[in-house]
Amino acid sequence: MTTLFQETIEHLLKSHNLLEDFQTKDSFHVRFEKTGYQPLVIERHGDMISVAHYFEQNGDLIADPDVELHYPSWVPTGITQAFFGYRTKFIERNGQTFIDTRFHKEVSAFLSLWARNIKAQGWAEGGRVSHD
Repeated sequence: MTTLFQETIEHLLKSHNLLEDFQTKDSFHVRFEKTGYQPLVIERHGDMISVAHYFEQNGDLIADPDVELHYPSWVPTGITQAFFGYRTKFIERNGQTFIDTRFHKEVSAFLSLWARNIKAQGWAEGGRVSHD
């Protein structure tokens, strides 16, 4: 099942003729810039996708938010937010792995909101690909 977030990011990549590279290359990185907004970076490394906005603080680049998703399912597995830290779907305790049962619902709701913002801000139409 395709989510609004997946549709939005794939539409953005397609609008800049990058979707095929994203889907076929094992390692992919693109940075978009748009006046008035923090840069938007989309990466894929094997079966891990990262989508993040970045801002600079004291000379350091800070990702906020930075979401990790599984490829090709687009299921969220981790999220970093500057003021809340890193949160993962999987919790390790005493050598055992547990799943945070609230994680998927809460992060998916956030991703839907973020997708609507990315669309409303016009990244597909007005974002510029920036080569680092």
